[in-house]
Amino acid sequence: MTSANTSTMATSMASEARTNTATDKPAVSSNPPLSPRTRIARQILIYHFALIIVSCVFYILRGFDLEEFTSLMGILAPITALYGGAVFRFLGRSITEPNLSAQNGAPINNLVKWLVNGHFVTVLILISLKALAPNLLNFQDMTMFLTLVESALGVYMGNIILALFEGKTPNGEKKD
Repeated sequence: MTSANTSTMATSMASEARTNTATDKPAVSSNPPLSPRTRIARQILIYHFALIIVSCVFYILRGFDLEEFTSLMGILAPITALYGGAVFRFLGRSITEPNLSAQNGAPINNLVKWLVNGHFVTVLILISLKALAPNLLNFQDMTMFLTLVESALGVYMGNIILALFEGKTPNGEKKD
């Protein structure tokens, strides 16, 4: 008697699972995949805000004193504002200009992925080393390396940001 009830329950659960998956599939496929530009825009924003949040957490945990924290925010905030400004400008224009998100359909290759991820990881490692291992990396060395990373990779990141998020007319001219 128990096996009959168990098999009946298993059969009804299996038919419910088939029904649910059949109704779930159209909802998933109705959302178009994000364009590479939108994905990298989100990634840049999330990474830079994550750097600021991680720095705040390290400050709260006494990884930085007040003077070091304000200096670090003085380095991170303008860079985040620069990248964030370009990304928000693109996202705002993509709402009013639907053709904008279709431009440069697949501009991302391995080098771009490496630069965006490498830039974030390098800055995060420098901040973490100073906060978690101050004997290994002091604040002056961290700011020196951070400036070096931002100068070296920042030039390439700036070019990527311009190439990805700069508006162009259909004939290739720059658009304001």
